[in-house]
Amino acid sequence: MNMARSPDQPNSQRSEYFQYWDVSASFDVTYRVICANGVLLSSNPLLLQLGSSEKTGREDHGRRLVFVESEVFRFYSEAINRFFGKGSRIAILNATEKTKNLRLVEHAVQQMTQFGINRRSEPVIAIGGGCLMDAVGFAASIYRRHIPYVRVPTTLLGIVDAGIGIKTGVNFGLHKNRIGSYCAPIAAVLDTTFLATLPTRHIRNGLAEVLKMAIVSDATLFQLLESHALDLVDACAKSSPVSLRIINLSIQRMLEELEPNLWEHDLYRVVDFGHTFSPVIEMFKVDRLLHGEAVAIDMCISTVIAARRHLIDIAAADRIIALTNRMGLPVINSDCTAANMQTALDDIVKHRDGLQRIPVPTAIGEATFLNDVCLQEVMEACEYLQRLFDEGALG
Repeated sequence: MNMARSPDQPNSQRSEYFQYWDVSASFDVTYRVICANGVLLSSNPLLLQLGSSEKTGREDHGRRLVFVESEVFRFYSEAINRFFGKGSRIAILNATEKTKNLRLVEHAVQQMTQFGINRRSEPVIAIGGGCLMDAVGFAASIYRRHIPYVRVPTTLLGIVDAGIGIKTGVNFGLHKNRIGSYCAPIAAVLDTTFLATLPTRHIRNGLAEVLKMAIVSDATLFQLLESHALDLVDACAKSSPVSLRIINLSIQRMLEELEPNLWEHDLYRVVDFGHTFSPVIEMFKVDRLLHGEAVAIDMCISTVIAARRHLIDIAAADRIIALTNRMGLPVINSDCTAANMQTALDDIVKHRDGLQRIPVPTAIGEATFLNDVCLQEVMEACEYLQRLFDEGALG
């Protein structure tokens, strides 16, 4: 710690007195991303072992406060109730983009208070999709200024994206994730057998984030998606070998991008591909578009902009748009209006600290950033995609 102050001065000048201290500290974070199927089997103690301590001297070792998304509980209530002991509490939350707000966080905090969590050795467990993990993670980050928690994503989007980073947050008005924090879980436990009960649309929702990583960072992953585009949903639902390879590659690429920049000190992030225009069109009519669907549209718009600037060759751009369509994802939407696109451009400059920093592909598996995109070229890209859709020329 450094201290500085103004030199001693005559009494007549003491009104100019100035003193300060520089405080410097660092915060190391380590968390584990674990692929482990059958996490709710009584023979698998993993979830109860994570974060537990033998030094607490408490007799209620293994008790947990478990937040479960309501739709997940509908399918897995018996397994969840059987797995967690009598000392645990199951708190069921209806977590959607509509309900992911401060009221949901307040409800989670109330559950934490009533349960009487031991601050360090009884990690909260969040079982559900991205909305639930975002809200519970945020609650954990502010309850007693941070308690440990474990993420158990049950959606493909959660497994490949929302569940494996350290961001938490909730929506505020029409603003997606406007209120939030960086708070690493002690672990993210990825069990792909949950995908067996996930609706087709939600599997495709998660595949959009897989496609994102393929476009900006892994040509091999892109080729795998091209080869299996038509049977990917079924493959994921069955946790087939090819789906596991695709999922694991996507996770690997995502973590490689996140790890050096967990707190987003560098705002040039290729993982923001597809996240320039999507927050606005996703929140414009909540639940009309899923997150991955909005991301897919954004990726196509950004790809067309790159192609029109000759940053990516037409053949590669066509492959990206065609694959998006073949994977059952939208490439354009009626909410891509000039007003919404202008709102997106204005807001992204604030979010990315004064510059657009828009990621666009330059080849399959590579990307660059733009800082001078105007509304006219965004709308020209939207109109081009709409014509492709209207003419049935998406490939």
